[in-house]
Amino acid sequence: MPHKHLFKKYFIPSLLFILGICIGFFLLVYINTTYRIQKVEVYGLTQDEKKTILTLVKGISTLTVQPAEISKTIHNRFPTIKVTESHIKFPDTIILVIEKEKPAAYLATDYGYIALAKSGTIVMKERTEEIPSPSIHFYQTIHHSEYQTGQKIGFTAIERALTFISLLESEGYSVETVAIDSVDMIACKTKGFEVAFSQSRPVELQTHEVRQIIRQIKVGTLKAVRLDLRFDKPVVQLPQK
Repeated sequence: MPHKHLFKKYFIPSLLFILGICIGFFLLVYINTTYRIQKVEVYGLTQDEKKTILTLVKGISTLTVQPAEISKTIHNRFPTIKVTESHIKFPDTIILVIEKEKPAAYLATDYGYIALAKSGTIVMKERTEEIPSPSIHFYQTIHHSEYQTGQKIGFTAIERALTFISLLESEGYSVETVAIDSVDMIACKTKGFEVAFSQSRPVELQTHEVRQIIRQIKVGTLKAVRLDLRFDKPVVQLPQK
């Protein structure tokens, strides 16, 4: 009799305890499965970019997702895409607000061009004879098939050219073409004039020099068709009379 009494006393609580564990387990499985990113809502991107972003964030928990990590992950893959806001639409959707930076320049290859971000990271590849501007023409042959999106271009001269393009654009001059046709010269052609930068001289020094000269051009005290910054003192070529 005592055994039957004990059985009745502990059976129902034990059964409820086991049932509670099972319910809790299945609830955790349900939450873990349901509350994970399966969809991305974002505008201003191509279908391929959307698919890639979904692949990058798919499966991340919508309950513990960190916006900063999402932004970093996407930016590492697409250097011209900046996530300015992110919102979760439960249970499985992330909404992204993005800013898309225009590629800094387009590097000509043997079979089209490679679009580069300011950092020198490849953001796009196109197989076409039409090269948009600003275009960079390198003295070494760039083989289109050897580079992939997300990869760094890996040439110091090209990365410096991107810096000089940004410098001239910050001064109000859009660069049309860049010719890196020797081991020292980076020639940037704008609609106003051409600037021959040096690969070996300090970038900061050349930045100061070109800004000083452009200041004179803007106020009308100097007219120039070409600036050469490869020497200790800048050489300014004046228009022919």
